[in-house]
Amino acid sequence: MSDEFITLEQLIDDFISNRTWDKQYRLIIQLGKKLAPLSEQDKQPENRVKGCDSVAWLVVEKKGEQYYFKMDSDTRVIRGLMMILMIIYQGKTAAEIAATDIAIIFEQLGLLNHLSPSRSNGLLSIVNKIKGITAFE
Repeated sequence: MSDEFITLEQLIDDFISNRTWDKQYRLIIQLGKKLAPLSEQDKQPENRVKGCDSVAWLVVEKKGEQYYFKMDSDTRVIRGLMMILMIIYQGKTAAEIAATDIAIIFEQLGLLNHLSPSRSNGLLSIVNKIKGITAFE
């Protein structure tokens, strides 16, 4: 995995070529290190993600028709999962976000098979918040 922003196709290839959960877990941790931390100003109660056991924040900004996200968490794994969501959703329109079949992507990555129920719920809470914010177009 290179240091620059990767595409969804590259991400899926990285997960497929690192078939064991240990290697995929390391990929998730590496992705989390690439996620820029949020400023204290962005860590407001209205940006907290409800339904996530870890402390997690999601900040949404709309520029033109595209949505841009900033995310942060107090745990490395959630930060890595957030980076995966950034790869999937960053810079997309509301229609593109709505058309994204996240269940198929998660299946291709094999994520939900290995995450604990609380981490899976947290990940899906972030997805639901993104879809909820972008659904009103």
